[in-house]
Amino acid sequence: MRALVCRQYGPPESLALEELPSLEPSSGEVIVAVHASGVNFTDLLSTGGRSQMRIKPPFTPGVEAAGVIKAVGKGVTTLREGMRVFASCLYGAHAEEARFRVEEVAPLPSDMDYATGAAFFIASNTSLYALKSRAKLRAGETLLVIGAGSGAGLAAVEIGKALGAKVTAAASSDEKLALAMQRGADLPCKYPSGPLDLDAQKAFCAELRSLTGGKGYSVIYDGVGGTYAEPALRAMARAGRYLAVGFAAGVPAVPLSIALFKNADIMGIELSDPEQREPGRNPEIVESLVKMFRDGKLKPQVTELYPLEHATQALRQLLDRRAMGRIVLLNGRWEHAGQPRQAHHSSEG
Repeated sequence: MRALVCRQYGPPESLALEELPSLEPSSGEVIVAVHASGVNFTDLLSTGGRSQMRIKPPFTPGVEAAGVIKAVGKGVTTLREGMRVFASCLYGAHAEEARFRVEEVAPLPSDMDYATGAAFFIASNTSLYALKSRAKLRAGETLLVIGAGSGAGLAAVEIGKALGAKVTAAASSDEKLALAMQRGADLPCKYPSGPLDLDAQKAFCAELRSLTGGKGYSVIYDGVGGTYAEPALRAMARAGRYLAVGFAAGVPAVPLSIALFKNADIMGIELSDPEQREPGRNPEIVESLVKMFRDGKLKPQVTELYPLEHATQALRQLLDRRAMGRIVLLNGRWEHAGQPRQAHHSSEG
């Protein structure tokens, strides 16, 4: 079977598609024939040697996939061969076959295609956990989503609206903002794509505050970080909640005095606990997310489909912050990849 392999830390171009032995399940595991796998920023962290998990080469990146169970190990009673599933793991998904523990797997809804399933759980679960469990976002509150054109950002927009919030989508391009508005955002805010100098930070903060009539935001969902974090914090309302979800623009350094004077909370969002990140351990969360999907309130916006052979180009697009919505790798070996209508094949970076 073919798999994308990281043999030494480096940029996406250092990865290679290799022929590896077919997988066999150990006790409590299943082998999934991967039809589609989702491309995540986590892939860049692991292959670049910056992941907190410290995954050592050689390994296959990829943290979520959808496909069909090919084999089950001893002791597996809740899953069977031939089942359509989606799954998440620490690594190994960008391949024709992937190994998962039972807890990492959940049945793929009958009305969900493989490409959507490969981009469904991680971003949606992260955003639901951040906004509902941690920030306790309430109906009528204001929510700012920074990086609203990303997969996680779009999920945050949709979940924020489902929870009854008024959502401002902030992104670096008109195209990304249009996508966020299509997913239900109430107001757009465009910011410069490069690092913000002091004047640009002040202007960004002033624009954000003006969109709330000077009141500030109840909750800020920040998947970008960098020089965007401080002006966002300054645009927060009293007793607001700032969610540090990701650092696509770098890890920010912010004065904690902002939080002090606003009686605000700064929360880190990281679903590293298996009890939170594994679909099979969270049937009630999966059920809730699937219901939102079926009600039309939550659907991953898969905007780019790449064949597995062009995985490095897909990762490069994400690294260069040119991605909108979700990028998914398709395995051409399988006839029924289930590509969504809004996505298209691409063989270029």
